[in-house]
Amino acid sequence: MSQRGNRWRMRLLAGTILALALPPAQPRLGAQEVDLGKLRSIAAAQHEIVVTLLNKKEFAKAAEEANKIFQLKWPADQEPVLLEELLRFSDQFRRNAQSALALRMLQSNMGFFRANKSQVAIWKDMGYLHQGMGQPDKAIECFKEAIRLEETPPIKKLP
Repeated sequence: MSQRGNRWRMRLLAGTILALALPPAQPRLGAQEVDLGKLRSIAAAQHEIVVTLLNKKEFAKAAEEANKIFQLKWPADQEPVLLEELLRFSDQFRRNAQSALALRMLQSNMGFFRANKSQVAIWKDMGYLHQGMGQPDKAIECFKEAIRLEETPPIKKLP
């Protein structure tokens, strides 16, 4: 597939995820009302900045701009969609031989992801990146952490 076709497909997928896949409800984050429509709009524009910078091969700037998406005050129920976005960006950096930047981006944003499933996915992705960078010992550490998290029973919330 052509580079133009890949860009179009990536933009379409991102737009679909950020604009359509998110539920229309207005969830609460602490005591503040979250304007989900506004967050989606900001994230969609921010995503386009990242895509443009990736296309220009300005990888460090792209990583900085990608981080801004995850720093927004997202409600917890948006975490699966944000995880997809984080892993998609990681893959784009990896495909452009920028695995070290992908690792830094994952590590910087890991704290925004609370769900065990999300943490597992991030640790596994970091393991894959370390494998690709020829760092098998670090890859093993990441995969072991993913296994540890998978084996940890979820914390039950009290009523």
